[in-house]
Amino acid sequence: MITEKAYAKVNLFINVQDLRKDGYHNLEMVNVKINLFDTIKLEEIDSEGLVLVKSNDLFLSNQNNIVFDTAAYMMHQYVGEKGIVIEIDKNIPFGAGLAGNSADAASIIKGINRLFDLNLSNEEMSEIGIRFGADVPYCLNDGPAIVEGVGELVTKIDLDLSSKQLFLLNPRIYIQTKDIFTLGDRVGFDTVDSKGIRQAIQKKDINSFISNMHNSLQQISLDANKDVQLAYDNMVSMCGTTGLIMTGSGSTLVKIIEKGDLKVNEFMKKFHDKYFMNIYNFL
Repeated sequence: MITEKAYAKVNLFINVQDLRKDGYHNLEMVNVKINLFDTIKLEEIDSEGLVLVKSNDLFLSNQNNIVFDTAAYMMHQYVGEKGIVIEIDKNIPFGAGLAGNSADAASIIKGINRLFDLNLSNEEMSEIGIRFGADVPYCLNDGPAIVEGVGELVTKIDLDLSSKQLFLLNPRIYIQTKDIFTLGDRVGFDTVDSKGIRQAIQKKDINSFISNMHNSLQQISLDANKDVQLAYDNMVSMCGTTGLIMTGSGSTLVKIIEKGDLKVNEFMKKFHDKYFMNIYNFL
């Protein structure tokens, strides 16, 4: 048996660009990881072709999701004569813009590669991952990156956020990414020039980076979800807007903060029964 950690992904910048012929959108993103993770245990068994996923999350246990599909594909394509049992201790909220299922799928690709000594390269694993989800190629990597295309183009960057922390608020609301993109195609996406954030990364200017954070999906998602808008308004009222952004299509809101931020601590005390909240470190 081996163990993998599947770390949550956070978008600190998202530009939605043109609609592709395949129905997906080209994107510009800056992604980071935080120390919120699912724990995945993989065990080889002598039952040819058997793939069993067990989890404290019922969605993952029903064997009809990208996590199971990824495992089944890997076993069929690369192993064949063995079976596998996968146990997932789920901590990343589902449908929250944190790429929880994609992170799990990526860890399963890495785990099967390691468990069965397949010696697949990162490029080969990324080609497998993009079959099952646009976030999987990034989730196969560690640390911050600029991610482009539909998610398959991953460029690692030197972005040192170790002096900061991330305050994460999930309002316990599920948002389907497809619905937000469909709305965006109708009303338009809030697209900006990425020059500012790219220059901030090059200059290693964290304050400039924070001021240039942007999410083309944020206003669309807020307009479509009154409860998420209320959570956003509550955060703005008590904690301010600096470093505050929605990750993915929502519903999770994140804010880059200084360590020991008193306003955030007060916010967490006030709303501890209403929202899923915590403070995390950047990886």
